[in-house]
Amino acid sequence: MEGRGYYIVTGATGAIGQAICRRLVAEGLSVIATCRDMVRGERLASDLRQLAAKGAEVRIEALQLDDSRSIDDFARRIVGTASIATLINNAGTMCRHYGTSYDGFEQTMAVNYFGTVLLTQLLLPAIADGGCIVFTTSVTRRLHRLTANLLHPTKSDFSQLGTYGRSKLALTHYAMHLADTLRGRLRVNCADPGIVNSGMITMHRWFDPLANLLFRPLISSPDRGAESALQAAASPLTGMIFHHSRCHPIEKELSHDEAHRQLITATDNVVKNIILMSKDS
Repeated sequence: MEGRGYYIVTGATGAIGQAICRRLVAEGLSVIATCRDMVRGERLASDLRQLAAKGAEVRIEALQLDDSRSIDDFARRIVGTASIATLINNAGTMCRHYGTSYDGFEQTMAVNYFGTVLLTQLLLPAIADGGCIVFTTSVTRRLHRLTANLLHPTKSDFSQLGTYGRSKLALTHYAMHLADTLRGRLRVNCADPGIVNSGMITMHRWFDPLANLLFRPLISSPDRGAESALQAAASPLTGMIFHHSRCHPIEKELSHDEAHRQLITATDNVVKNIILMSKDS
């Protein structure tokens, strides 16, 4: 993998995020690793610096994707001070219970979708021409279709796995839109890591101990899960979904229909309003 400038990895202290960062610095690439917990972040930074090949720089930055103030602060620290080669949107959450973010969005949707989209939009000026944006999707996207209330689930609409899958479906649609919009300047791809042995698959239910015993040994390791993101970042292609060693166009499973257009319009309106409010504050 080649590239000048920093590789930003969100959710860097998670299992897959750590695996992505380790691979990047081992190849001599500079990384800005973002995290919610700076204590864990500094421990990761220490480990990465020991692994880093010559020329690789490691920066740890605080970022909370459920809070537009944190996203805006992070973007202001980066834009104008660092050139970005690739943005790997790896961070995600799967909340057990319904809750709302600082900006009033359902928590899972806030982190996985609105926060990720806002971050991407704010960092676009700093991403070098020819660079890449990677969005992490999930196989659970295939279980859902776009609906009118998908972006703003109510408490009665919410379910742990269902809302997570809908957030990843929305993100995959947004990736297709951005790939079309930025074609010729930046590459935009999705990474589907599959089911990975990480904290993400802990459902906080009575069956977790049984699943840990019978299910976890059969699923992918974090290193295996990281492969999809690394391939998506390195590929010269755009508008693709990478799953391990395979890839296919996003358009093969999604369409530019009216529901897609409504999703993009609604998303752009939300993001524009957040940006305007941050400028006024």
